Amino acid sequence: MSERVAKEAIKKIAKSEGKSEIREEMEQAIMIGFLNKGTRHKWDSLFGSGRLPSPEEFITVLSLKVARR
Repeated sequence: MSERVAKEAIKKIAKSEGKSEIREEMEQAIMIGFLNKGTRHKWDSLFGSGRLPSPEEFITVLSLKVARR
């Protein structure tokens, strides 16, 4: 999945939730996961050490990871 497709997915999610924008909520959820010490090594392996991904990058990277399984 490309980041362009991820942006479209975010728009569709917002529409289905009846909201104009969900990016802020996604960023907060990503931050919570990022700050979790128990899973930090996994985040670092997916996105780079200490790097916080954008919502689009998060969706893109995880969708590629799932597709490989």
